[in-house]
Amino acid sequence: MAAAKPASLAPLRPSPAPVDAPVPAAVYDLAADHAARARQARAELGAKIPAVVVDDVFLVVGAPGWDGPPFQESVALVRSALGAYFMGRFNAHPRRAISVYLFPSAQPYEAYCRAKYADKCLSKYGFYRPDERRMVMNAGLGLGTLTHELVHPIVESDFPEAPAWINEGIASLFEAPLIPRAGEIHGAKNWRHPRLLRALGSATERDVARLDALFGMSDDVFRDDAEDLHYAMARYLCQWLDERGKLWAFYQAWRDNAVDDPTGVRAFAQVVGRLPSEMHEAWARWVRGL
Repeated sequence: MAAAKPASLAPLRPSPAPVDAPVPAAVYDLAADHAARARQARAELGAKIPAVVVDDVFLVVGAPGWDGPPFQESVALVRSALGAYFMGRFNAHPRRAISVYLFPSAQPYEAYCRAKYADKCLSKYGFYRPDERRMVMNAGLGLGTLTHELVHPIVESDFPEAPAWINEGIASLFEAPLIPRAGEIHGAKNWRHPRLLRALGSATERDVARLDALFGMSDDVFRDDAEDLHYAMARYLCQWLDERGKLWAFYQAWRDNAVDDPTGVRAFAQVVGRLPSEMHEAWARWVRGL
């Protein structure tokens, strides 16, 4: 039997999902942007590198050494992941072109960052630069970074008010993607689990590693010295919800009512039937049992 809704929480008012405003053709030309980005990629990486547009928006580029079957596998994964992301999960598509650079190993990946940004790469795995609408990643470490980074520009379009924790939580869920059939995607347990498990068993961290601590967490706090723990908390909250068939109902209820529900607490209570604080112990038991 479904748990009762907390009486102290007023029902959420439905509102339309956010949609990117159309960009006038005179201002922005998608095809021209793709052509310019392909020229730029070939100027940076070589004239013969492969480059394919997927889902009208994502220009997937294979750096030297990431061509042939590895590149084709990457393109197929982008198609499969996007097909699932937009199958009843996210609503609004990005409308401007996004470049996706895939490098075969750390050396050319880091060399690119030094040449392009005069600095080391933001992560050893990969990153998304929203100011440039560019993803750069070391695909040699695995394609989980690809399915992770694809989420960020989608959330940027679909839920502009989303705090970092839910944006990164959903993205991190798909670092270990399971795509059993077209249009379906889930996440398996991955390398972030031991960090959360350690915190839940720590006298100094267990009060920080509470499910309800995420709700209302600012982006600055999320990215503070305990960022690795916050990522793990957000990721395993999303996996817990997804296994119960509630992740997307929660995300959409929060997205559609973010003005009245800025922390997401009411959306969670509406979908789960209890407040985040009331579900912490059940969530923690599930984490320990994974």
